[in-house]
Amino acid sequence: MWPILQSTRPRTLPLSVSGILAGTFLARHSGCFAWDLFVLLLLTAVLLQILSNLANELGDWKKGTDRRQPGRKALSLQSGKLTEKQLVRAIAVVLILAAGSGITLIYLAFGTFAGIIPVFFLGLGALALSASVLYSTGKKPYGYRGLGDVAVFLFFGPAAVGGSYYIYTGSPDPEILAIAVAIGLLATAVLNVNNIRDFENDKKFGKITFAILLSRMSKTGSTFPATLYQGFLIFLALILSAFFAAVSEKGTFLFLIAIPFFATHLYWLANNKGAGLDKALKVLIAGILVYALTLF
Repeated sequence: MWPILQSTRPRTLPLSVSGILAGTFLARHSGCFAWDLFVLLLLTAVLLQILSNLANELGDWKKGTDRRQPGRKALSLQSGKLTEKQLVRAIAVVLILAAGSGITLIYLAFGTFAGIIPVFFLGLGALALSASVLYSTGKKPYGYRGLGDVAVFLFFGPAAVGGSYYIYTGSPDPEILAIAVAIGLLATAVLNVNNIRDFENDKKFGKITFAILLSRMSKTGSTFPATLYQGFLIFLALILSAFFAAVSEKGTFLFLIAIPFFATHLYWLANNKGAGLDKALKVLIAGILVYALTLF
């Protein structure tokens, strides 16, 4: 059981929780909340991220990307604690659980699968399942073509925040777009710091992340452009949060509590490299969770 738990990468799971919390708290400010929907939203989001983490380990292992990374703690396949077949079975189980949770959520929210909105959410769920699996698996994984940032932004930001808000309220609210985008930018920053950490290894195995694309476009061959991009992602998220706090009745400047986390993250990012960036990753994820909680 422990190898499977390790492969779910528990320390990353607050990221999926944060988007749901943000959408839930914003809906609560609009007078809408239901415990059954809340539990299913959290369960579905966490299962989707676990699915992505498991599939990512399998895909990177099969392509050789994660077989040997000095200085990093070995995952279950690297350490030999799990076989490929065992991991594939675990992926299948989590995929079924995520699909079942999502379908149940949609039915409870709308009372039917008929109609444009339920069908839209069913399609969104199917797309999320596919994106979770195809990030690094298959013949043409999009995570190996610099598209991971786009997927993370959309699914952890607008889809998680806006989708959960709609599940509760039954109506869209353009006003919350600022927070949905901010959460998406912060989630993208998590992926980016991973890509900075794994920069040299990814280049070696032909994994084209956005960090590598930035280095090629700038002709620096280094992670410096991706580090600047990291600062931009976090700064823009904070600007959008300040704008939302200033113009919306749902807004609050409590998000400023999270700034020390982000500042510490950027300091550690600038002063570490490779496996040394793990602590920068942890403090960033903690900061995003704190940020989401301030919307309560």
